[in-house]
Formats: sequence, C-alpha cells, structure tokens
Amino acid sequence: MAEREEVFEVTGMTCAACVSAVERGVSDLPGVKDVSVNLLTNTMRVTYDTSLASDKDIIQAVNRAGYGASLRDER
Repeated sequence: MAEREEVFEVTGMTCAACVSAVERGVSDLPGVKDVSVNLLTNTMRVTYDTSLASDKDIIQAVNRAGYGASLRDER
C-alpha cells in the first residue's frame, strides 16, 4: 500500500453545503483515507492509497459533485 497526500484546487464552491458535497463525493472513493476541504482557500487535502485511487479518480469525483478540481502545484 502506497499512501499519498495531495492538495487540490477546487472551484465553484460557495457555502458549507458545497464543502459537504465535495467531501462526501471524494470520501466514497475506494482507498480514500481522509478528505479535508477548506472553503476559504478553495483547497482540498486528500490522503489516499495509490493502489486503489488516483488523482484523476479524485478529480472526477469532484466533477461528479458539480465542482471543478485540479492538482495543486506546491513548488
């Protein structure tokens, strides 16, 4: 098991219900251990098992919830 933590930019969120929808959608993915969404910074921190989920899977889950997401470049 290879566990990874990534930060994603999330677009389209305006309220706490948006945060809940994104967290729920991503936490339902197999292999996702922890999801934390910050409305003020429009970011999401996800800890997941890379053998069960990928960053593309996470982005697709956010898209299905009705929002946009991209991997954050933290250089």
